[in-house]
Amino acid sequence: MTSGKLKKISNINDEFDAKLFLYIAKKNILFLVVFFGLAMAGSFIYIRYTPPIYQTSAILQIGSEDKARTILMTKSYFDDDIAEQVELMRSQVFLERALKRLPLEISYFSKGRFLNFELYRNTPFKVNAKVKCPSIYGVPIYVNFIDDKRVIISYSTDGENYKEYEIPVGQISSFPEMELSVIILNHKAIDEQQRLFSKNSSFFVINNPGNIVADYSDNLKINVLSSAAKTIQITYEGKNAQKAADIVNSISEEFGIYEIEKKTESANKMLSFIDSQLDMVFQKLSESEIELENFKRTHQIDEIIPSPLPSIQNRINDIESQIIKLDIEESIYREIEKNLKEEEQTDIYKLVAILSGSEFQENISRMLTALQELLLEREKLLYEVTPGSRQILSLDHQIDIQKRLILESISVLKSNITSKREELKSKINQYEQHIIDQRGEYSHTELSRLQRIHSINERFYNQLLEKKAEHSIAIAGFVSQSVILERAHAPSRPVLPKPRNVYLSSILAAFFLGTGIILLRYLFYNEISSLRDIVKYTNAPVLGLIPKYKKEIPPSLFLVSKKPKSLIAESLRSIRSNLQFIDNKPGSKLIVVTSTISGEGKTFFAMNLAGILAFSNKKVIVIDLDMRKPKIHQSFDVKNKKGISTILSGIDKAGECIQSSKVKNLDFITAGPIPPNPSELILNQNMKDLIAWLKKEYDFIIIDTPPVGVVTDGMNCLLMADYPVYLFKANHSKRIFIQNLNRLIFDNKISRMSLVLNAVAYESFNYSSGQVYSYVSHSKMGYKYGYYEEIDYEPNIMRKAFDNIKEALNIFKK
Repeated sequence: MTSGKLKKISNINDEFDAKLFLYIAKKNILFLVVFFGLAMAGSFIYIRYTPPIYQTSAILQIGSEDKARTILMTKSYFDDDIAEQVELMRSQVFLERALKRLPLEISYFSKGRFLNFELYRNTPFKVNAKVKCPSIYGVPIYVNFIDDKRVIISYSTDGENYKEYEIPVGQISSFPEMELSVIILNHKAIDEQQRLFSKNSSFFVINNPGNIVADYSDNLKINVLSSAAKTIQITYEGKNAQKAADIVNSISEEFGIYEIEKKTESANKMLSFIDSQLDMVFQKLSESEIELENFKRTHQIDEIIPSPLPSIQNRINDIESQIIKLDIEESIYREIEKNLKEEEQTDIYKLVAILSGSEFQENISRMLTALQELLLEREKLLYEVTPGSRQILSLDHQIDIQKRLILESISVLKSNITSKREELKSKINQYEQHIIDQRGEYSHTELSRLQRIHSINERFYNQLLEKKAEHSIAIAGFVSQSVILERAHAPSRPVLPKPRNVYLSSILAAFFLGTGIILLRYLFYNEISSLRDIVKYTNAPVLGLIPKYKKEIPPSLFLVSKKPKSLIAESLRSIRSNLQFIDNKPGSKLIVVTSTISGEGKTFFAMNLAGILAFSNKKVIVIDLDMRKPKIHQSFDVKNKKGISTILSGIDKAGECIQSSKVKNLDFITAGPIPPNPSELILNQNMKDLIAWLKKEYDFIIIDTPPVGVVTDGMNCLLMADYPVYLFKANHSKRIFIQNLNRLIFDNKISRMSLVLNAVAYESFNYSSGQVYSYVSHSKMGYKYGYYEEIDYEPNIMRKAFDNIKEALNIFKK
């Protein structure tokens, strides 16, 4: 037999075997059952002990109508940018104002069998509290009513030492941490609650006012529903359905009021700025008018004298108008600069309103918008992190940079305005000097100058009055068009947990986990499950298969004597017939049975094969050579006082140790007492002499050797054997054991080595489906080779099948 190219034995299953997968799945089905049980139990516990979460939402359409612009065609000073409105609604300032409308300072709770429930507006009692020490915030304060006039208050600020106080109902009582009074609202509800839970059935918690916005904003979502329709959806999730609805409705209602107030405040600040400019311009106008009158009185001028050079005078008037505009620009930039430097909370809306009409409005407005975005981002981030966090410090740095950028831009613009003003004034002086040179009429030129200054101040004053009128009309004409399209309602069912989703996800998780374990066990399943797992990795001939017995049997049970017509007995008869194809020479035959490790059925096979051979009128002897773990004496129910160990030691003669069994023609030699040196005994000449003597007396000598994968005691016997047999056990022997078989064949030159697969499952053995396996040997050009093939079989014509095998044997002999 040549080695050929044998497939490398892999540590994992690299091919899919449906039968093996089903076998492993059946073997590990308990995992799936346990996982499903745990999934159902876990889902029930989760649903039972998880507080329900309710979700509600409202839809708000934002918008405003400027009636003044519609009627008087004035400029609009209000913007309805939906993104800005959303950020405004998310801001801490607005949420704090909206949540103040609700009774959130104190939370009331009622004990249940498994969970605590928030009562909110359905509380049977009310508490008015004034906090002295912040340590009382968030501490459960239990209320136990003695009667209608007395109540016991108990709490613990450190979680261990509880303080109890008996106080009168309806009166203010003072404690180290607070002052409070308890008022009963529903006597019946209190009695019912205390009947179910004898003590501490109700409690309340005083919430920290500084943390209320942060506590509720985590579960609040404000998103743009439609930019085109300018609709916003406000959604809140909470443990109390009515509270969730009240929070959403409060935000929706408060936004309309807050929007009007915010825009009115911005417009009022603009009016305040215009008033300050009016006072300044009015002062200049009065001074110019007084100066003009004094000049007329001094020079006795009653009527306005026409300008001597009208074209030059018009140019001077235009230049003076430009100077006035520059003065307005400069005053606007000074006001923005003042707000950025002095005010900690910069009002961007106010600055944009002040900037309205400025020549450089677009550039500065873009910078102010960028600053506003940074301020809003900082405000949102404060809900999640502390003011000293790295994110806030980074944003503060960006805000400072943006402010400096705006201030530097304003400084450059102011510098440009100053330069331009000086340039314009220089031109005026040149024109005036030109007039003096032309006419020499100083008095007339001075009169013209005074008239021009008075006219410019008057025009500037009138412009400011127009701006003030426009802003006043805009304030009066602004009407908020924010409409609540859909109000929030207290939901009747929670959104979480959803029993159907919980059970479904748990079942899927259990299924995938169980299936994953089965797949992993299949992938790393390294045991021989069928004959196909063996023939893929070795060229050794297969003598036969032994089916798995229905019940657990001891390895040394002499089964063929008790059940000679069993399926196991028939498989052993098939192996007996197949032995002739390996070596059909006349004479006594030595059969040596070995395996890789203990527990593969080596002793069971040796004994029962001996019984089958003895039934065919062959004289057979079985030798227990496994002196370390002897077993054959247990099957024949004899003592193990002497045997192969005493024979090889020279203590007893072979004839004295041979014992007869109840089966005709079947003798045996037990292992004898366990010697200290079994390997040396087997390798000495006495072993060879014993086998030679036994061959003269018996037709078959069957030796049960120790497993070669553990010790090498039986190697010498395998080399002498006529029929060396290597045994594997299905679903017990590892695939790696096949390497030991190949090593014996190719390295130790045991060319006659054949194999038997023991304990094959019925579905793999498949006798009932009409299949039996037979070893077929061929000879071609002097070279013998064999293979294991499948032939038809039916239980009721079993003998006919074996007659066909004998007939094939006779043909081979001829």
